[in-house]
Amino acid sequence: MSDLRVVLLGKNRSENRRVAKALLDTIVFDGEAPSHSLQDSEKITGVTQDRKISVVINTHLLQTHLSHQQVTHRVRECVRLSAPGPQVILLVLQRHDFGEDDRHRAETVLKLFGKRAVRHTIVLTTDEEARGAVVTPKSNAVRDLITECGGGHLRFDAVRAEFFKKTQEILLREREEYLICGTFEDEDLKESTESRAGGGL
Repeated sequence: MSDLRVVLLGKNRSENRRVAKALLDTIVFDGEAPSHSLQDSEKITGVTQDRKISVVINTHLLQTHLSHQQVTHRVRECVRLSAPGPQVILLVLQRHDFGEDDRHRAETVLKLFGKRAVRHTIVLTTDEEARGAVVTPKSNAVRDLITECGGGHLRFDAVRAEFFKKTQEILLREREEYLICGTFEDEDLKESTESRAGGGL
């Protein structure tokens, strides 16, 4: 696991950056390493624990108001930036701002990454309910999503210590070097073929 590619998804831009900063060395995240931004995604590359790590951050994919076409475009962008494929998808969620509509959106987005994407996904919560607090419908949505994801759950205070361990467990269990996101390659080939056929008429 010398090279690690992570797709980080979450609705809150500041929380996404806080998590990325926890995964990477601060000096790397603050601009000392090569990084670039596209319209909807940001890719940051650094070195942590002798591993080269690329983190692709997208703040928009979990927004429930986006159309299917907009979501597909953003997923394509994440796949392109994490080529040949991410080892893990990290969903950064806040329990107080995650309901059933958000869960359905997250499930839809993961399916666009590929049939096995959910098995390569870790849910990370950055706000924790007080011990003994009453469970709300919103936190139930987080719990249900955690149950579906193969990487389980991380809390922010344990992300640096546990993230690499969980990623290694996913790769060993799935027996894959990375998540293969072949859907868009097939669609691109189909579109290219149809375009050439249309040009010959």
